[in-house]
Amino acid sequence: MKNSGKFRWSLLPSIMFVFALAVSPFLASRTLASSAVRDYEGESLKRPRISSAQSATPLIQKVGLYVLGITDLNVATGSYTMDVYLNFRCSRPCDSLDPDHPTFDNPDPDNTAFDVMNATGAPDVSDQTSDTQGGTVYFYRVRVPLGENLILKDFPFDYHYLSMQLEDKIWDVNDLVYEYDPEKSGVDKYAVVSGWQVKKEVNGEVVNHVYPIYPEPYSRLTFKVAIYHPWFSSFMKGLFAAIVIVGVGMLSFLMKYDEISERLALTTSTLVGAILYHLTLTSSIPPVGYLTFADKFMLANYVIVFLALAVTVGLMLYVNAEEKEKAMRLHKYTRRLIPGLWIFLTAYLIVFGMSIPLWEYIAKFGF
Repeated sequence: MKNSGKFRWSLLPSIMFVFALAVSPFLASRTLASSAVRDYEGESLKRPRISSAQSATPLIQKVGLYVLGITDLNVATGSYTMDVYLNFRCSRPCDSLDPDHPTFDNPDPDNTAFDVMNATGAPDVSDQTSDTQGGTVYFYRVRVPLGENLILKDFPFDYHYLSMQLEDKIWDVNDLVYEYDPEKSGVDKYAVVSGWQVKKEVNGEVVNHVYPIYPEPYSRLTFKVAIYHPWFSSFMKGLFAAIVIVGVGMLSFLMKYDEISERLALTTSTLVGAILYHLTLTSSIPPVGYLTFADKFMLANYVIVFLALAVTVGLMLYVNAEEKEKAMRLHKYTRRLIPGLWIFLTAYLIVFGMSIPLWEYIAKFGF
């Protein structure tokens, strides 16, 4: 028995060594996983680590946008294509954060430092830089299809801001911050949009865009170019005919109170003409889930024409009942009241019915 006991104790070190070899891969995997979790919780895995000296001062990139052309505008889908120059000026070499970062030199659509966030297709990027000035200045020509939510509430006095949104592919606001560069921004005099006027200026706005799945926000620069229809041409093409149609219907109040058949024919034809014109006017825009200015304007006209028709029916009832005094009194009160109400509603909607008052529209986009 002593010999067998000594034999079992001599096996103990070997058993412990084999057990240590068996559990060491499991412990090592748990240690690496814990480290990865701490790294994910501590900072975004969207970007690589950089030195504390670099992260203490974010890289400032001043970016300008010069518009060469805007084509393929489709109001129904909110799509368009921009042909622009993107001009970068960095506070230190643009690639100083990490040499392995997508480079500014010889960019291609799959290897650019910046990302066009509202692009609907791959951008065509070509380097136009002749002197990088120590790697701090870069110029690119970019052709990219874009998308925007175009709001038509002011139709036919609608105007839109076509945007291009930039964001770095890797670095958050702790490492890189965009700034709008008005000195390197503008709209070329040959830049046109078919059927629209282009305001010859570019506006820029920088925001910190927050992603719930990443710990830190990212600097986003949005460029905006305004396109619009001049007010007078929109008025003549969109509203003038409707005003003429309803104005002709208001002539019924100049007739005598007992000319019922003529008044009835005039007001009913006015109502039919207004409805047909409304359908023709709004057929040029896509169906939307809200009322446009044209819809509100025509609804106001429908109310006026309906009141004129109701007055005509009332006169007919009084005349047929041989109640001439009541008919004359109704005719006397309504012949000024309803046309006056129509003039007031028309003027009010034209001046205050848009999202901005008439004088602000003319100040921004001209008469």
